[in-house]
This record gives sequence, structure tokens and C-alpha cells, in this order.
Amino acid sequence: MPVQVELDESSNNVIINTEWRFKELCKSLPGAKWDPSAQQWRIPVSWGACLALRSTFKDDLEIGPRLAQWATNELANRITPANNLRDLETLEDASNEDLFPHQRAGVAFLSTARRALLADEPGLGKTAQAIRSLKKMKENGQDVFPALIVCPNTLKKNWKREFGKWWPDVNVQVVRGSTAQRRKQLEEPADVFVLNWESLRSHSRLAGYGSIALARCKECGGLDDSISENRCEVHKRELNGIDFKAVIADEIHRSKEPKSKQTRALWAATGNADIRFALTGTPIANNVLDLWSILHWISPEEWPSKTRWIDRMINTMLNAFGGMHVLGVKPHMEQEFYASINPRMRRMLKAKVLPWLPEMMFERRDVEMSTKQKKAYEQMRDLMIAELEGGDAVTAPSPLTQTTRLLQFASSFAEMTTDESSGETKMILSSPSCKVDALMDDISNGDFGDDSVAVCAVSRQLIEILSKEMTDAKIPHGLITGAQTDDERQQAIDDFQSGKIKWILFTAQAGGVGVTLTAARRLVMLQRPWSLVDHKQALDRVHRIGSEIHDSIVISDYVTEGTIEERVIQVLETKADNFEQIVRDKAQLLSLLKDDKAGDL
Repeated sequence: MPVQVELDESSNNVIINTEWRFKELCKSLPGAKWDPSAQQWRIPVSWGACLALRSTFKDDLEIGPRLAQWATNELANRITPANNLRDLETLEDASNEDLFPHQRAGVAFLSTARRALLADEPGLGKTAQAIRSLKKMKENGQDVFPALIVCPNTLKKNWKREFGKWWPDVNVQVVRGSTAQRRKQLEEPADVFVLNWESLRSHSRLAGYGSIALARCKECGGLDDSISENRCEVHKRELNGIDFKAVIADEIHRSKEPKSKQTRALWAATGNADIRFALTGTPIANNVLDLWSILHWISPEEWPSKTRWIDRMINTMLNAFGGMHVLGVKPHMEQEFYASINPRMRRMLKAKVLPWLPEMMFERRDVEMSTKQKKAYEQMRDLMIAELEGGDAVTAPSPLTQTTRLLQFASSFAEMTTDESSGETKMILSSPSCKVDALMDDISNGDFGDDSVAVCAVSRQLIEILSKEMTDAKIPHGLITGAQTDDERQQAIDDFQSGKIKWILFTAQAGGVGVTLTAARRLVMLQRPWSLVDHKQALDRVHRIGSEIHDSIVISDYVTEGTIEERVIQVLETKADNFEQIVRDKAQLLSLLKDDKAGDL
């Protein structure tokens, strides 16, 4: 007996009629559920479901006329056009002549796919593509307002500026201030609301995920009197009362963890929005599992269950501690994996669409710890406790804390301080810092000449130590850290880009996104972050559209010899391999090289 599949009358589910012996195969399909009353299996209708059914049952599959018609329309209207556009480098479009060729192709892709991940490398203008895509869809008669933009806090003003540049007629409301002020702003009429990631939870209920219980107040059916309306995670809030037609999640890698409240607030705030653009140049931070949460937000029907998706698509094994170790996509499932993702994802490389950008050249500068810095490092490494000056001691109660302390001591010495308001004792970095001393020596020796230089570190304290040394040496510089206001950061960026100052110092978090530092011919990495995302974002602050004014970009890694920092570099290389399996950048570059060779013949 063949496996019969047909679209139900609601056109929301695929009905599967089959023999009981196919039970386990049906259970393996993401989103499949058994309907005991009808004695049928059901699965949400989607292109991914069609691929899974064909891949699972092959020639035993018998497709009903309604499902066949749905699949034919989906293939003609979305899948084929999107696949044709996803790798297109240039496109003629009279209405978007002010965009780069690859951006015009990106606009066509997003407006065709409607729900998609734009994963262009940082610096290729994803914001402009998203805005112009909404504009194109609006001009074609589609509803795009009201729209919600969710982005890092430092990018809210940037989105308003970008709308002013690419679609100035739109009324953009940047939601900021206290919770009460934000609530009032969300109640005012606007075409576009721009909100930062951290504020989502305050203005939206949370979506459910797996077995995670939602806190409920009495009004929402809860039994705990201590759960107030403000603490209730089910209560509808301001964002849930707005019928958004489009939602853009900028830097969506911030929602890679489906259990986090921030991620589930995004899911709930999105509502039934038909247009969903996910923007990030780094969709994979650790391994392929980071991708599921993004895909689920884009199309819950195609990626309804993470567990079944992992079981079906991903090779995993248990490590020595019983945790999951991800090996990658199962080789025999790669065809289905990419066939489902390709119409939803576009990625362009700078080397391919902006070949005139300067080459990045990497150098490593080894640093030696000072005597007392080395003593503290070795004590922490061997004993998980280090003695500081004045008899103070810092301990590491866990391996994670020990790793953090080792990274700190590899950069600088430390001291204990007491917070006057809370009375809490904390460890802060202090001089001497081998990293800062080495950089200041290189500056005094003229290693950087007249080049403009950006300096990145993970620790704000390390940046502040460097800032003090540069101030004492009367070296003008700007700062981008969490201690500056938006206006102060922007002034520092403007001064650096205009050439008023030659040095700018930034932390990987505060200056990692939405910041253009193309005046820099050199980037000094005082510390490398563990996160592949943060590392790539830091590099792309200086290597992006506008950096073609330089003949090359020099990236200088300051690495403390014989320390855990060398392990950080190894970990980042491993994460880069996992990243490559999904985005397949090397395949694009290989294609580019082949095209170049063909042109030489």
C-alpha cells in the first residue's frame, strides 16, 4: 500500500494515510502528530514538509491533487525564483540604482522570499537591503506597516538614520527611555517601531517552548498569588496588541537560544507577521544547532521541532561528560537540509561582490607577562587561587571561573576593590598590563607610523587602562564602550572617521555591531573573544564598504605566550570550520576563482 498524502480542507496540514508499520518513519517527520480520532498522521504544510515526505517515503509516496497543486504553486512563486536570486551578484533595477549591484539582487531575493535570512558578510549593507525590500513590497501593493525592527541598543538611532536615507517618507518611532516612556511611545501611531533586544521582554508576553512552564497570574489561570500582572509571562502586552505586518530582527544571532526569554519574546511579539527578515553576518556562533532558532522564527511551520530536526538532520555524540557534541549535518541528509534552507537564506561575500576591498593581512605579536602578573597567572592555573598585593586573594570556585580569571591575568594584573554602595568585593584589572605595555612600546617605536588604528578588547577595564596610558602620553583617542552614551560614541566615531583623531579604542560588545571604522588601516586585537560572532564582527568594523581607501588592512593579534589565549585561537578555528559547513563560503570563493581563471583563458 502506498503512503497517501493530501492537503486537508483548511490547507494548513498535510494528512498522511499509511500502514501502521510506517509509524516510526512518520514520527521522525518534524511537526508530525497522530490524530487518534481520524486515525491519521498530520504535519504542518510547508516546503520543508514536502521535502521530508519525499525523502522519507520516496517512490512509495502518492500525492493527492490539492497538495500537488499547492506544491506546484509554491515551487513556481517562491522556491524557484528565490533559488535563482540567492546567488545572484548583480541585478538591474531602475528603482534601486543608488544601491550596489549585490544589494539590488538582495532586495529582489527578500521581497520574493518574504521570510528569509540575509546572512551577507558584515559591511555589505544589509540594513539598506531590508528597508528597500519593504519599500518595493509596499509599492507592489503589499501591507508592510506597521513594522517592528528589533536590534541592538546601539543601532536604534542608526536604523532611523538609514530609513531617512533609503525611505525618508516613513514615520519611524525609536522606542527608548524608561519602561513607562517606552510603553507610551508604543501606543503612539507610527509606521515603524524600533526597539532594542533587551526591551522585548518588558513589552511582550513569552511564547512557549518545549516543557518550559510560563509564569501565570491569577487572571491568566495561575495558582500562585505572588505572580503579579507585571511578572506574568502570559499576559498580553503592548507589542502583542499591534498587528505587525513585517518584523526585522537585526543581529538575530542574539536569539540563537530558544530557551531564553528574549528569544521567546521575539516569537510572541512577531505574531502573525507575514514578512520576516532575519539579518546577521554570523548566523552560526558555535555549531549548526544555532541555526534552528532562527529558522523556527522565520517559518515555524517548516521547522516546528528542534528535537526532531536534530534527530533527522544532525550527527551528534555524547562527550566524556555526558553532554552533546555536534559533529555536523548527516552526510546522507545534506541534500534535504540545503534544499529546505536555500530558498530562505542568501549570503554574499565581500571578496565576491566587492573585490576592490583591500586584502586583510594578519600578524601575531607575542607578549611576555610581567613577573607579578605571571606569578598570579600560574597560581590561578595550578591552585585556582591567586595572591594579590596587600594580602588579598582571588579564588576560582569552578573551571569556568578559572578560565575567566586566566584570561584576565594573561592580559593584566588585578586588584581587589569594594563597591561602596553594595559592599561587594570585586576583582578589577590594573597595571601592570603586558598587553598595554607592549602596545605602548610599539607606538613609541613608531611601528604604526601615521596610520589610523582601531584597538579592540573584550574587557572594558583593559581598554580603560590603555586609555589612561594614552592620555598620559598625550595621544588623542576616542572610546566606544558601555560607559559612553550614544552621543559620545557617535562623536568618537565621527572624529575618527574624519581624521581628527588617529586612535579609537572599543570593546567587542559595544563596538562590535553597527559601527563603521573604515578610516583604520590597522586593527589591534588586544584580546580575542571566545565568540566567533564577536571576533568576525570586530574584524568587519574596519573591513567593509569604505575601506577601499587603503591598500591593505593589517590585523595585529597581541597574544600572551604560553597562556590560555593560545587555546582561544584554536577554539575559534574549530568554530570557523562548523560555520563553514553551513554558509559554504569556500565554495563561493572557489567558484569565484574558477570564474577568474576562465576569464584569463
